[in-house]
Amino acid sequence: RFIADASHELRTPLTVILTHLDIIMSNSGESVSSQAKWLSNIREEAFSMSNLVRSLLFLARADSQQQPLDPRSFFLHEALLQAAVPFKPIAADKGVSLNITAATPVEGYGDEAKIKQVIAILLDNAIQHTPAGGKIDLTLVPGSNQTILTVADSGEGISPEHLNKIFDRFYQADKSKSKGGVGLGLAIAKWIVESHGGCIQAASIPGAGATFTVRLPWK
Repeated sequence: RFIADASHELRTPLTVILTHLDIIMSNSGESVSSQAKWLSNIREEAFSMSNLVRSLLFLARADSQQQPLDPRSFFLHEALLQAAVPFKPIAADKGVSLNITAATPVEGYGDEAKIKQVIAILLDNAIQHTPAGGKIDLTLVPGSNQTILTVADSGEGISPEHLNKIFDRFYQADKSKSKGGVGLGLAIAKWIVESHGGCIQAASIPGAGATFTVRLPWK
């Protein structure tokens, strides 16, 4: 099923690329600038394929236990702030408020790059599903025996029947509103969190946003 789903997702951008190339080749006498529309579409689809292949390789290596972690001591609150930086202008450009609360130092031991990847996946997901005028709260709270990271948005929310499936590979609650994703990000985030001895959960009220909670065994 995984191979079938992957093939399906790759087929769509490939079809777009080949179709647009046919159009360009049929207009071989035209200038590059006049073909900008088709070239831009090809570039966008190529980026989508690149991201998809990268995600597929990540999960394939995880399945075969060849996706190594690079554990070392690092400060989680600093990693969170660094991971969030690229998303501030993206959120602002969409008219979404991104609020970050991570003042308390939290030292953890794990793969810093992959933890940053989890934060990036959750923030990207939240921005994609939050309309202009909405807000996203990224919060890090240390506890007595675990650290809790939450990403809460005021977006469209997730229906109850989808909540226990959104971490499945290629699962999309509404393909018509997939925002260009293929349903692999949350599966990757789940693998990373669980590989660090933690857990990730989602809660939502349809029409009132969603909250993703990551619990890591760090004090």
